[in-house]
Amino acid sequence: MTEEVDNAPKLKHLDLINEKSFTACGNKYFVSTQISIARWKEYQKLEPRLTIGTDTMGIFKQVRSAYDKLNTKEGKIADAAVTLYNIMSGIKGIEDATREEPALLMAALVINKEGEDIGIYDEAIQLEKISEWKKEGYDMLHFFTFALSSIQGFRETYLEFIAQEIIKSKLQKE
Repeated sequence: MTEEVDNAPKLKHLDLINEKSFTACGNKYFVSTQISIARWKEYQKLEPRLTIGTDTMGIFKQVRSAYDKLNTKEGKIADAAVTLYNIMSGIKGIEDATREEPALLMAALVINKEGEDIGIYDEAIQLEKISEWKKEGYDMLHFFTFALSSIQGFRETYLEFIAQEIIKSKLQKE
């Protein structure tokens, strides 16, 4: 683990779980506890992109799920196809230079600029907000944690993954 040097440049801290507002590029942003139907539809599209594209353990679990669906008497082929399609979509976009980070897109759905119409989804507005957050120099991990905390069941999966990584690390040290 590397230690930060005191005079090294630092990203700005942002606690999106406890703080309900912040500023970026002179604009005030509010963290909402509500999401409109139009934005919810976008959230549902982003959820698999975020969870599948984050780590190899997540991909493994999804492939295992598809395998299990195919390896039953009932042969849930359609369910397996959907799972595999989501994996392919998640992986395909990772190397795309124009791809925006799903965690930022998810956060932009519920973090609203002062005066923004929260009832509509406008991709250009979402991307403008993200651009301001980047220019302001906020730490990406705060947005990532915020987005992941909104996914139902993620916490349990994440804790299981961390436990496996700790065990793996201990075994490698032995």
